[in-house]
Amino acid sequence: MKPTPSIRGGLIPRSAIRKLIPLSKETEKHGIKVIKLNIGQPDVETPPEFWEGVRHFKEKVLAYSPSEGRPEYLDALISYYSRFNLSFTREDIVVSQGGIEGVLYSLIACADPGEDILVPEPYYSNYLGTAAMAQVNFIPFTTRAENGYHLPERSIIEKCITKKTRAILFSSPGNPTGCVYTRAEMELLADIAQKHNLFLISDEVYREFIYGDTEAVSIFHIPGIDDHAVMLDSASKRYSVCGSRVGSIISRNKPFLDAVRALATVRLSAPTLDQLGIANCINTPDSYFIRVKADYKARRDIVVDALSALPDVVCHRPEGAFYVMLKLKGIDTEVFAKWLLTDFSHKGETVLLSPGAGFYATPGLGRDEIRIAYVLECGILKRAMEALIEAIRQFRLL
Repeated sequence: MKPTPSIRGGLIPRSAIRKLIPLSKETEKHGIKVIKLNIGQPDVETPPEFWEGVRHFKEKVLAYSPSEGRPEYLDALISYYSRFNLSFTREDIVVSQGGIEGVLYSLIACADPGEDILVPEPYYSNYLGTAAMAQVNFIPFTTRAENGYHLPERSIIEKCITKKTRAILFSSPGNPTGCVYTRAEMELLADIAQKHNLFLISDEVYREFIYGDTEAVSIFHIPGIDDHAVMLDSASKRYSVCGSRVGSIISRNKPFLDAVRALATVRLSAPTLDQLGIANCINTPDSYFIRVKADYKARRDIVVDALSALPDVVCHRPEGAFYVMLKLKGIDTEVFAKWLLTDFSHKGETVLLSPGAGFYATPGLGRDEIRIAYVLECGILKRAMEALIEAIRQFRLL
């Protein structure tokens, strides 16, 4: 007999973003090029300041960093946030191994097993995995494609709150929707958190990537929220260093952050060289972000302009991040995404996408939605949209 794995381990959901990668590899074995728009891995070049920071490391031993983060990195974060009218001290910050560890630690620190976390759906699919690891329940309230995935009215949110509710978790700019909450929406969430004595966990990883005149509002821009607010961040997308796995958890609630620090001691430290590289990225010129944001805006417009003209398609123009959540009326996107890899090609190419159901907690929702990450150069995206439009046409004829 073989020992069997735990029930808990078997309940951890696979990432909706990566689950079709094995199928895409099989497709490529048959000579078909797969354009990968399933994952937020930008092709934008990492700024040279990151590599300079790593090269400047002169210590003779690559030792552990302090569990809460290296002082150089904490100070660089403090300087960075000051540009957004956000004032923090070292005592307000704990460095995490990527943004997703920040989510996990925050859930563990704010809720006990069996308690509830409110989350607007669709949400970043890997949130669900961290909830399973923390053994907390996700209680969703649904946002709609038709209004750009902005928040529903207050009563819909509040009716989800019970004695077991401990926090509200959200992202803005949003993954997978690209929705950027207005100041009024952030104030609404803050008021609900204060009224019901909840933590408010704000994932602000995509802060740089807001298009047009939309205002970038942090949870810490809302007065009176300090005891409730937790801000999650990561350098992965800001500097195109997804492999560095360095993020941060920020809160002025001392007991909460003390619990996070205790968790951080268990995993010892975040990567030393990555912290130094990212700390030096504080010297990245503004011209880098201006160019990168212009590139993403052009990519967004290629995707939205191509798809929004199709019949029975809802394709809201995202206000931020670099994702489009596409609604394909009458199409089961779980089936469609697999069909793209098993039965379709256009001029020798096909597209890898993320089916929408994996971004929802409510069973049945998202089955007609699909996420597109517009992280590749414009020429490739144009080919991808040409292939996708042809695929939608053919699939509707089946």
